[in-house]
Amino acid sequence: MSKNNRKSHNIASKTSNKKSFNLEVLIYKLLALLGIFCVCFLAYKIYTSLNEEQSFRSVSRKPYKTVTDKEDVLNSAYSIIENASSDNDSLDPTNLNLSKVYTFVEDDEDKKFLSANTPIPVLSDEDKVEEQTDLKSSAFQIYEKLQNRYKIYYQQLNSLCDTKPVNIVRQYHYDGYSIIGKYNPEDPSHKIGKRHTWFIPNFQNVNIEYRDGDGNLLEDDNNIKDIMSMASVYTYYKDPYDTKTFLKYCYDLFDNSYSYVASISEVYYCSGCMHYDDPTVSTLSNINNISYDKIKPETSTQKVLSKDTPYKAGKLIRLSDDDYQVTSGDYKTYIESLDKNVDSLNYCPGHIDLNLQVKVLTLDASYGLTSIDSNYGNKGLNFTKNWHGWDPLKKNYARLLSYKDWEKEYGLSLSYVDFVEPLTQEEINYYLSRLDSNLTKNRIAVVETALRSVGRIPYYYGGKTSRFGYETNNFGTRVPADYKGRCLKGLDCSGWVNWVYGTTFNKYIIKSEGTAKLATEGSKITRKDLLPGDIIVRPGIDSHVMMFLEWAEGGQMTVVHENGGVNNVSIGTFDAYYPYYRRIINS
Repeated sequence: MSKNNRKSHNIASKTSNKKSFNLEVLIYKLLALLGIFCVCFLAYKIYTSLNEEQSFRSVSRKPYKTVTDKEDVLNSAYSIIENASSDNDSLDPTNLNLSKVYTFVEDDEDKKFLSANTPIPVLSDEDKVEEQTDLKSSAFQIYEKLQNRYKIYYQQLNSLCDTKPVNIVRQYHYDGYSIIGKYNPEDPSHKIGKRHTWFIPNFQNVNIEYRDGDGNLLEDDNNIKDIMSMASVYTYYKDPYDTKTFLKYCYDLFDNSYSYVASISEVYYCSGCMHYDDPTVSTLSNINNISYDKIKPETSTQKVLSKDTPYKAGKLIRLSDDDYQVTSGDYKTYIESLDKNVDSLNYCPGHIDLNLQVKVLTLDASYGLTSIDSNYGNKGLNFTKNWHGWDPLKKNYARLLSYKDWEKEYGLSLSYVDFVEPLTQEEINYYLSRLDSNLTKNRIAVVETALRSVGRIPYYYGGKTSRFGYETNNFGTRVPADYKGRCLKGLDCSGWVNWVYGTTFNKYIIKSEGTAKLATEGSKITRKDLLPGDIIVRPGIDSHVMMFLEWAEGGQMTVVHENGGVNNVSIGTFDAYYPYYRRIINS
């Protein structure tokens, strides 16, 4: 090897060794830096933990107790409640701190509120009483906003309950066989000899269950107190007077804490809900035993849909005209004989029910509100030295706040949240002017009584009255709370209908009480024959009755009803495909 070649080889070898050596050093340095980072992170966690302990001491003014298990957590939180000052003005993680703050709550959906730069005044006992009455507390304002949000969700559920079964089948592309019953001679859409037109027109019963995240039945159907309790605890460790964060926190939890699953029952038949006079009663057994050359497929009729299922417009799955053929029974003779008045015959074209299971996430369930709080409480970017997420102690702070009697402590009650204002005389005249001039005076009087009651009679579950008018009933006075905490004297939907007719004529027109019995009052009519003052009845667990006012666009109807969703009499527009349409007066 020449001298020059040896020299080049040595230089290349040294360069290679140098590169290899530098790579190893770099790896060692990276590992060393990683180790230092881990040590620093551990030290930071210890430091923040100690600071959090010190913060608890300073805020609660009580010795900090080391938590060893869930029972100690609960006992510790209760101890803070029992030993704390009785003055609710003091900041406390188990106190609704915004209940003592009087300022407009900024909301992007309401431009009337002041900007976030507006100073937040905290009123003391010396402040003027007029200021407190003119402006509701920040907590009350947020409570109203959440109730309004709940009202919208409640109306969405009602809209689902009011719709036709055929619309649900069409929307979710279900099998049309699941809602086909027998021929209904009173349904103009049913065609003799064409079974694919025999759709059951409405749900007989609507059954609603409210369950928490663990599947347990709930007595209440909303979680607003739990949500506000969590928001109060969270902002206590951030900024107790930050109404904007408080409201956004509540909105985020609310929008993610409700879901539902609905199922349509199988078609069933009663002993006879339609009464006819028929000379050939023997044909009834033949009709009930009609056989078909093609059998319904073995598919489940428990159709399931959820609020997250996207809407898909499409054609309904129907049977063709050739999909069946009557092979036994004098069918046409039976149909033609229904109008003859001789002997009695009961007949049922079929019924189906809608079963709705609503999931409402709460604080008490293992899978609940704290589990889904990923944008605020459980988000690492929001952690501070005082807030490390929803640990057992902070969860129990929120629980204890939710368990309080908010009406007694803060003046917050569902009964005081009202979204309906009474109609002015001008508004009443407007609705009356839209009525058909051919209506009788009695019918117009019933409608006027119903319109004048809008916003004036609170909803109260089971509320009935034996008196007519307003003065003797003392609507709105305090009474023991119903199962949802409503504590103002009022009526339920069936009690209101009875009251409207009784007040109009100053005597009992309706003999029975209760929604189910209203389905038998007066005379039966069809949907297309509804006149102002007629009633629409839906039985079942989620029973309801409304009074027809006028037809709206798209085949919907405008109604007046005692509305549990807004806790008063209101006017609304619904599909209202209820199974019973009744005429209480004929003149």
